[in-house]
Amino acid sequence: MPAIAAFLIKLLLGVLTFVLVGWLGARDKRIGGVLLTFPLLNGIAMLTGIDPDGIARTIYLVCIWNCLLFLVAMHRYAWLPPLAAGVDPEIKIVARVGVWIALWAAGAALLAEFREELPSAAWLFAIVLVAAAVFVAGRWRRTMPSRPPTFAAMWHNARGLGRIACFIAAFLLLFAVAEFGHSARWVGWASALPLPGIFALAILSVMQDEDDLCALGDTVLIGPLLVIPFNWLLSRVIVALRVADAGTPAEIATVVVFWAVAAALVFAVLPPFARWRDARGI
Repeated sequence: MPAIAAFLIKLLLGVLTFVLVGWLGARDKRIGGVLLTFPLLNGIAMLTGIDPDGIARTIYLVCIWNCLLFLVAMHRYAWLPPLAAGVDPEIKIVARVGVWIALWAAGAALLAEFREELPSAAWLFAIVLVAAAVFVAGRWRRTMPSRPPTFAAMWHNARGLGRIACFIAAFLLLFAVAEFGHSARWVGWASALPLPGIFALAILSVMQDEDDLCALGDTVLIGPLLVIPFNWLLSRVIVALRVADAGTPAEIATVVVFWAVAAALVFAVLPPFARWRDARGI
């Protein structure tokens, strides 16, 4: 019974955080681009009881792959996959989600398999920092003011429930890998699955024009700059808690605090940075 209760608490906290952070992110495209890789499932993965450091080492790599996939999807959704112009929007969403997940799985599995031969967290952070700086300097675009969605408009409908269902599906996949696989490598792989972000992008691809969709990409490479230190620090704190035999409640509370700090950083730092970048012009 305690195991079931812990599972339900993790699921409830994850869904609540996903709904809240997703709604706040939808109100600002700059924030939304970073939140595509917000470490929700990463935090939950640390609570599985499997080697936190091993989980984190897979997450670093897969998060970067997620960002690259998002950028390609934003700019090439019209032919990835190629579909006739008159195809029903719902069919387009399903087809795009399916193709993008297949691409993600292929790339993420290769990275997870060969992670020991690839750079460490510090090197990956440095590489992404340079790449993000170059991208922001060269590809930043002004965005037109838009009317932010209300909470009800975003979540109290079939699309909103579909996004929540995608998050729950990703959560259950992570739980199944942790329960039956007992491998830090593949728990990290499952926890980096960006299913909610892929689903949201597919919906936006039939609702908005290319410029609006690509505006999310201005900040998407900033995501790993949050995810890498988040997982590096969290894995070490979780290990320390286990050495101290602090128990599951303390670990859950720690993850929630880490989520809150990560979200606060995004919402506090990114808007003034975006205003500064806009003021400098293109």
